Order: sequence, then structure tokens, then C-alpha cells
Amino acid sequence: MVTPIAPVLDNGRAKPMLHAVPPLAAPKTHRPRLVAPFFAADGDGATLHRYFDEDFVARFLNDAHAGRLVGTAAQDWFHMDRFGRFRDEPTLRLPMHRSFYMLCCEVQCAIPGAPAFDPKKVLSAGLVVRRVPAEGTPQRWMIADGQPLGWRDGEIPGHDPDDVRRLVARRLLPRRFPEPPHSGEEIAPLHTLLVRRRDARGLERSHTLLWGYLPLGGSAREVASTPLPQANGTEVPDFGLEHAWPLGSRGAKAWSEADGLLVADGIATAGLVELLQTLVAQFRIDDATDSANEADNAGLRNLLGALRFHTLEWRVVEDNLLPQLVPVYGETVLEWIERSAPALVELFARIVRREAVAGAVALPDGRGGSRIDRLFVTEQQAADLRSLVALRTGRAQVRFDDGLPLPRYGQTDGDRFVAVPFVRWEDDCGCEQVAWGPPSRVFRVASPFDPDAQRPTTVVLPSLDDFKRGLPRGVAMLAPKSLADVLRKISPGIDMKGDGPGNRSGACWSFSFSLPAITLCAMLMLMVVINMLNLFLGWLPWVFLALPRLCLKALKGK
Repeated sequence: MVTPIAPVLDNGRAKPMLHAVPPLAAPKTHRPRLVAPFFAADGDGATLHRYFDEDFVARFLNDAHAGRLVGTAAQDWFHMDRFGRFRDEPTLRLPMHRSFYMLCCEVQCAIPGAPAFDPKKVLSAGLVVRRVPAEGTPQRWMIADGQPLGWRDGEIPGHDPDDVRRLVARRLLPRRFPEPPHSGEEIAPLHTLLVRRRDARGLERSHTLLWGYLPLGGSAREVASTPLPQANGTEVPDFGLEHAWPLGSRGAKAWSEADGLLVADGIATAGLVELLQTLVAQFRIDDATDSANEADNAGLRNLLGALRFHTLEWRVVEDNLLPQLVPVYGETVLEWIERSAPALVELFARIVRREAVAGAVALPDGRGGSRIDRLFVTEQQAADLRSLVALRTGRAQVRFDDGLPLPRYGQTDGDRFVAVPFVRWEDDCGCEQVAWGPPSRVFRVASPFDPDAQRPTTVVLPSLDDFKRGLPRGVAMLAPKSLADVLRKISPGIDMKGDGPGNRSGACWSFSFSLPAITLCAMLMLMVVINMLNLFLGWLPWVFLALPRLCLKALKGK
């Protein structure tokens, strides 16, 4: 590429000189692209792998290096583990069933040839599990201050699922040490693994895999939501957790410049009035001395301190001869809220009493009058406000939540789930970016007591020779002095008299029981009770099962 520079004279005529412009430098870091692993089949996405033993991590790594991994649909359990009421998707067992699942995907460079992405350039990686009902929108499992909030509907953004990390990177929240508890969508970590294989042509090729354990636990506390007083008489909350667009997700649409005008001639939009009530009445954003909410409100106060009211005035700008209509900025929104909080509370009360209508009444100026200026926000500022309000609302719910914990994974018709991987990387500007990968195949999760999900447990009972040599001790329980005195007074016998020695020394005592003896006694008593009830219920064939087995070498001769 060439560009003309200052001309020179050639026989009285101007002759332009050409100067070569160096080509644009290639980016130092290619964008990563998450895809299904090289061994997956079409439609697999991120693959799932099942293991039955506790050394599943080592076994998975060995399988990856040995080339024994296959796609999800090519594994036997994908077709066999379909039990329960819904059998359209495979059902994953829980860790209590001694079953463990690993997720795997591949990260490549987004360039022709798709070479393996350098594992050293991966800042971190993780996976999220989302609920995908057959009818309805996907849901995310949200966390606030380390406490689960449960499944939440709404638009799923493409940015970092860790709200605190993302807002700190945008300098809307200060860095803290130690780091605050996680807030946002729950994340499970993924790790990098560089493997090499030979393709069909015999050429060796590298692949960067992302792998990690798929957790299948968790619970959240559910409480009934109480609607706030309504100003328009409808059932839709005016001042609930969701605010009107662009300050909330209600009525969301594509961004337009008109959406950013929140105050015109002192009259605020209904969405801004809703947001102001949340900020003042619920979050107490105006009280800078409230130590209980200082850390929670820090991000909102920083952003509100950067938003300024303005008026449009005709002024001569720079060298222009004619005056132009330019914005003249005044005080910040935070300064106005701190001064006008009592007047805003009175305005909210008037709206509830239907003496005023949100979106048609002027905002107070905090000095006994009304505002007459304007307020405009950009698309990015509106998105930051939505994120900060959602984060602050989640923290408030955790603080006052006293409901009962409900399991994360249910077994209803809509309890269908997918696992979605992502990776964090740093671009040439030093900014942290996030790339998302393909979801796994849809799966369900078994209930803890699902009979089809249970796996048998083998308990080897001692032989009679072991009883003659003495019984092994089991769990030891430490009893304080007062309890030990009562226990040692018990005299074993038919009538269990209390004429034992008691705690003469006044010391604490340790009591232990033989687990094999307790197991045998429990088994004998259980067989007696079951046989008695079998006379009336006839359930013995389904309760007690006796099968002949080959004796192990360790038990040979006993």
C-alpha cells in the first residue's frame, strides 16, 4: 500500500511522491474457538464421560493420553442409563451412587487450519450447567455472595459469568483482598491438557483439551416473593426486581439512541422512577455512612457518581461563528440522590396513592422545587446499571433469606440440563475476553433414592473364627463426665439394672462399639421383622435377595 506525500517540482510541474505504508501487524494472540473434541461425533458438543471409581481423574487423563476417549453418544451408558418417568434423555447418577462424570471439549485457534490453542495463553476456563426445559427459555443457576439463589430466567449474556470479576475488570468495583465470594452464574473449573495423536495420514497433530469434573449437587433457599404496592392497578410489579427497559429486562428490545434519554425537562421515565425506588427505598444508596451496605453499594455509587445531569444551551464552540446547541453538565446523579432522598420517598408515596403517575411527574431537585434538565446514558452505562442492580438485589435476597433449601436438580418434565464450557483469554490490548463453547447433549439427573440409579454395595461379614478371636472396634464416642456416669451405671442383663460402678474417677470416658457385631444384630433383627410382616404384605421377594457367589481368594477356607 502506498500513500502520496508532499509533492516536489519536476520541470515546473508538481510531481507527487509515493511512500510505502507498512502492513498492519498480525495479532500476537489468535482468538480461541471452543469446539467438540476431535474424537466426538456430530451433535455431541462438549462430551461427557462416566466413571464408577473414585480415581476418575487419573483414569480420564490416562484415557485421554492413550486415545481411548470417544464421543458421548458412542458410550454404552448414554443409551442404557435412561430410567425413571422420562426416558428421552440419559439420566446421570449422583456421587452418592458412586458415579462421576467428566466434561471435555477442545480449544483451537480461530484461523485456517485450526491449530491447537496454546495452553499457556488460557487464563482460566470453566463450565456452567443450565436448565433447558422443552418449553420455555434456558435458566441459569445464580450465586450471590457465595450463596445460591436458584434457577433464574432472563436473557443469557455472552460476557463473563463471574459478575464480580467482570465489574472489577471494568473498574466499576474496587479490587479486594481477600477476594469477595463468588457472585453470578455458578462455575465449575476446567483444566487444560495437551495431547498428541496421529491422523489418518499418519501426521502427528496436537490438541488442547479442556476437561473438568461435572458437579451434580447443590441446593437453594426458596422464599415466596411479595409484590410491592402498585401504582397502575395491574398485577405486573412496577418496582420489583425487574425494571423497565433500558434499566431492566422488562420490555427488552434492540438498543436505540432514544432509550438512553432517561430525564427530559425534569420528567423521568417510568423505568428510572422504578430504579430510583429500588436504590433509595431498598438499597439505601443515599446513605454513605451505612457501614452494613457500604461494600454492597460501592459499585452502584461509583457508576451513579459518573452520570451527570445536563442542559442544552446555545453557545459558540471553538472557532465556529454561529452558536451551537451543546450539553452543559451539572451535578452527578449520586449527589442529587444524597440531597433529594426525603423528597424522592414522598414522590414514591404519591405514586402508590395514585396521586402521581410515574413517567409523567417531574423529579424533585432537593431544594423545594423540580428539576428542569436532562439525563442521558449510553448503551454500556445502561448495561452496567442492569448488572450492578441484579448483583445488589441478589446480595439483599441472601441476607434476608430464611427459606428451606431445595435441591438444585429436580426430576420434573422441565428438568433437562446441559453443560456449557467457556475459556478466558487475554487479547493484544491486555483485556480479558471470554469465549463460549458448544453445549453438551441434554441430560437429566437422578434423584438420590431412585431405585434404578442405586448401585449395590458389598460388605464382607466376619467369619465365626473372627468372633472367637475378638471383635474389632469401630467408632469411638467421647462422653463427658456426667454422661459417662450414667452409661457406666448400666448393668448388662435381662432387666438392665442401674447398679453399675458409675464414673468413680470423675474422668471422661470413650465408648466404642463393634461395627460387625452391630451389623449382624441389625441383620438378624431385620430378617425377623421382615419375615413377620411378610405374612401380611408378601414383600419378601422384593426386600431380601440371597444369591450364591464364588468366594473370593481372601475368604477361601473360611
